[in-house]
Amino acid sequence: MFIECTKKLADAMKIKTNDITPIKREPFYEWHANLFMFDRRKGVILMNNQTRYCIVLYGLKAEHFKKFDVIVLNAIQETFLAEGFPENQVNTYMGNCGEVIYTKTHDRSILSQISDFHLHISWQIEEHIPNDNLNLVELNKWTGRLFCGTLGYAHPIELLKKEMSMMDA
Repeated sequence: MFIECTKKLADAMKIKTNDITPIKREPFYEWHANLFMFDRRKGVILMNNQTRYCIVLYGLKAEHFKKFDVIVLNAIQETFLAEGFPENQVNTYMGNCGEVIYTKTHDRSILSQISDFHLHISWQIEEHIPNDNLNLVELNKWTGRLFCGTLGYAHPIELLKKEMSMMDA
């Protein structure tokens, strides 16, 4: 699994990202990630490269960035289960993720869509905080129902359902 970090996020995590292009790309297991600030707290928007489904993490502190890969994998699993995907499909996805590798971003259109989703999220995030959980599951579910123009004006949740169902085939 690749997490493609913006420079801002890589700096916050105090990591050096790899500038590698995988030989065999699997966009369903690649996520772009960008840091944002809201109410003087750090958050991260993760966007799946294939489906444009977003996962929002909020209230991150320095210790969270040290175990960011574990937090991201747990957030993906928690959100997919909350979306109603069968546990066996979610477990298959999680098993296929493998090791988390941090790379530089490579797709400007995804970064642009993250900016668009950030604008939408900024209007909704107050309804979902304060929250003891870093993963804002209900906000993630809400963003999954927004239109995504570059993928034929589809809803990310519908694209995610399609991809998840293909794992059973």
